[in-house]
Amino acid sequence: MFHSLIGNIGHLSVITSFVTALLASFGYIKASGSLEDHKKWIVFSRTVFFTHCVAVFSIVICLFIIIYNHYYEYYYAWSHSSNSLPTHYMISCFWEGQEGSFLLWMFWDCLLGLAMIFTQKQWEGPMMAVFAAVQAFLASMILGVVIFDLKIGSSPFILLRDFMQDAPIFKTNPEFVPKDGTGLNPLLQNYWMVIHPPTLFLGFAATLVPFSFCISGLWSGRYKEWIIPALPWTHFAALILGVGILMGGYWAYETLNFGGYWNWDPVENAVYVPWLILVASLHAMIIFKRNDKALKTAIILCITSFILILYSTFLTRSGILGNASVHS
Repeated sequence: MFHSLIGNIGHLSVITSFVTALLASFGYIKASGSLEDHKKWIVFSRTVFFTHCVAVFSIVICLFIIIYNHYYEYYYAWSHSSNSLPTHYMISCFWEGQEGSFLLWMFWDCLLGLAMIFTQKQWEGPMMAVFAAVQAFLASMILGVVIFDLKIGSSPFILLRDFMQDAPIFKTNPEFVPKDGTGLNPLLQNYWMVIHPPTLFLGFAATLVPFSFCISGLWSGRYKEWIIPALPWTHFAALILGVGILMGGYWAYETLNFGGYWNWDPVENAVYVPWLILVASLHAMIIFKRNDKALKTAIILCITSFILILYSTFLTRSGILGNASVHS
């Protein structure tokens, strides 16, 4: 009973996170365009975004309970964990799968979004509209609902019997629950798996901050003012993402030795290129701040770096590079 309840709570939280992200984005758009009802829309949007954050935290808790307690009737727990894994690798199981990775990204975005609400009052309206819209996009990746024969996202709370409907065991015994899971990939049973993905996804999430400042500046006609508040966050994003890439590089060197590191894995390149562009945008911002040049360059590079982050994540998680990358 409790096993099905925790999954239902998790799935309800996923739907809630998606709906509230859309509502928060809509509310912040209205707040940015309305002078009379600005405060009302801000209060509404904040409330809805706080609810979104609670929903995301609820998803994280539910999924970890399922993994940690070996509820193998859920496909995510069965396919990523096993009885023999120690606690730190059980934590790694959380973000081994596609759904867990997007959830980790959403978790960091929630924390950064809350920081923006409490520290960037002048930019809150347009900035959080962008923030919430991106959150809605990420939430759609873990929805796992079917609308008019179109499946949107993949739910981390899908049952094993629903995922493997054609398996003979479920035709003879629909209530069958495996006694053990398939476990974490042996190559991923490494201490770097515990710290590398969270650092990398914090870097991914942090790139949303300068991107949101940039879009807010263009939207509100403050074409130059956005540089000043965005600059320290661009430093932060470049630093964290750079550290995450270095961790991944050292992990590759440790696991696959020198030749493996310099094999130019396409997934490594897919993350490295956006970081280079992010650093270039950082330099363009610094140049503009000092002598009023390179504004257009800063805008283009800032937007491009975030778009390429989304694209690199798509390449990594879609399976397109499955035959060419060790990350498969």
